[in-house]
Amino acid sequence: MRKQTPKIKGTAIPERKKAMEVSESWIRKQATKLQLTIKEAAEFVGKGQQYVRVGLQTGRLKFGTAIPKFKDEKDEQARRRAGKHNWDYDIQRIQVEKYVGITYEEFLKMKFGGI
Repeated sequence: MRKQTPKIKGTAIPERKKAMEVSESWIRKQATKLQLTIKEAAEFVGKGQQYVRVGLQTGRLKFGTAIPKFKDEKDEQARRRAGKHNWDYDIQRIQVEKYVGITYEEFLKMKFGGI
């Protein structure tokens, strides 16, 4: 027979405090990143990932660049075949912050409930 440990009220408080500290440090770490992924940029801008990809590929979104991976950029067939895996994206966090009008840290705090 296994011995049960008594349940003490309030034991979850230190765990929650630790989780909050981890979350705050995680937010600070994320907010100081120099580059964002397509997913992070899309969430920050409030649009879909495809919107951000196409906007960067066509040059309509000015907060980053999309560079085709195929060798001959003038090859029309290669351009048509180019999907999301045939592009490299360089999205600068600071430029996205200027585009959106708030810092990435403020966005993360709003997203995760003001932790």
